[in-house]
Order: sequence, then C-alpha cells, then structure tokens
Amino acid sequence: MKILISLCLSYSLFCSALAGAHAQLDVRVQHMNGLLAPDSNGQLASQTNNAHLLLQRGELHSDNHHRGLVWRDFQSVMDNTDDANLRIDIWYYMGRMRLQSGMPDEAYNMLSKMIELDPNYESARLNLARTYIELNDDRAAVDEMDIFISLLPRASPDQYIGHGSMAELIDNDGEGLVIEGLNEGVNQLGPIASLVDLLVDSYLEQGKHEDALRVIELLPHDVNGLPRWQLRKGDIYQEMKQYIDAETAYENGLNSINLMPEHRRLTPAVEDLKSQLEAKLSN
Repeated sequence: MKILISLCLSYSLFCSALAGAHAQLDVRVQHMNGLLAPDSNGQLASQTNNAHLLLQRGELHSDNHHRGLVWRDFQSVMDNTDDANLRIDIWYYMGRMRLQSGMPDEAYNMLSKMIELDPNYESARLNLARTYIELNDDRAAVDEMDIFISLLPRASPDQYIGHGSMAELIDNDGEGLVIEGLNEGVNQLGPIASLVDLLVDSYLEQGKHEDALRVIELLPHDVNGLPRWQLRKGDIYQEMKQYIDAETAYENGLNSINLMPEHRRLTPAVEDLKSQLEAKLSN
C-alpha cells in the first residue's frame, strides 16, 4: 500500500511539473501575442522585429508540440522578412519540423534548399544526415555526417558514436567505415573510454584481435590497469589461445581490486568484476 501511495505521489508530482512547464510556455506565448498585436495607435512592430517575434513564438509552439501553429508562424516569418539569414534559419526550422513529423521527403527538400544557401550550417547538416536515414539512404547519411563533423571546431564522443551507428547500417563495408570513424574520434579527442570500447568491439567483430589489444593499450596506464580492461584483455588473449597472457591479465585485474580502498572494493560492480576474474582463473 505504501508503495502504491508513493507511486501515486510521484506520478502526481510529475504531472504537476509537466503542467507547470506547459503553463510557463503558455504565458510566454501570450506575451509574444501581446508584442505582435498592434499598439494603441494601430501600428504593428517593424517588419524585422515582427519576423523575429514570430520565429520565437514558433519555437515556443514547437516546445508545446503544436505543430500546426509552428508551421503557421514559420510561414508568416517567410512572408514578413527580406532578411536572407533569417529566411535560411526558417528553412532549417521548417525542415527539422518536417523530419520530426515523419515527413522525410519534405524535410529533405527543405534542408537541401537551405544547405544550398548556406553549406556550412552545422545543424542542418546533422538533420539532413538523420533525414537520409529515414529515407534508407545510409551511405548518404554517413557522407553528410562526415561533413557535419568536419564543420565542428571539436566534435564530441557522442557525435563520433552517432557517425558509427549510421555507418553500421551500410551493407558490406559499413563496419570498415565504423572503424575509420571511431579511429578518427580517438585521434582527435584522445583514447576516451566510450570510443575505445566501441572500437575494440568493431575490431573483434572482424576478428582483428591484435588491433583490439593495440587500442586498449592507448588508454592511460591508470585506466588500462582497471579490472574491467584487464578482464577485457584477458578474454581477447583467451580467444587468441594465448593462455599465459590471458592468465596474467586476469591476475592483474584481481591485484588492482585488492589494492582498492575497502569502500570501492565492496561496491556491487567491483565485486561482480572480482567474481568474473576469479571464475576465469579457475577454468
């Protein structure tokens, strides 16, 4: 009964927070409505200011998932401005909205037109890559993702991982493109664990055990020596039938656990790793 009450209370708080967020959006929309209304002399705001206000209101409607109202406001911006940069932004927003609405063909038309006007518009490149996925053109998606990453001052690990997810969908040479992209991420950002993990998996899927071990060795010494990576190395050596090296890696993993302070050593995750390492050594 206490659990049921707790769940009901949690759900009630969630609904209250959601309602509060929508109420705040509604207040902001009403404020925009007031700014867009004629003043006491019947005068409208300037054309440029009016267009920017419509753009902001359209974004608020988007947050409220009122797609029809978003489209109306964005179309009104196109009718109310000669500002080339603002019109480019609107092509982007309209294309992104079409993609989110499950209309990839229309999204492609709008985003492509927008990119013709501004080839370096990063967000449009990313959304066009996502559009190609919806259109089942995986190769074009990866090519577009390559351009998107090249435009960034510094891509994030998640962006390289996203590139890999797209490349993985390509038949035949997709896995090679995954490895190529992840290697670029490691070269640009350093041996970040999330990228190394995926790169090791990709090499192992192709049976390239030595390349997988080489990538693990790129990790800093204090990271490489962690029990999870020693377990990983031991398993790879085991697959290569290098049993002495595998046993050494498993023992190194156990030793690193034994050197941990007690509060870390007794955490469920570390105890699980210890059990796995001990089981490997007992086989």
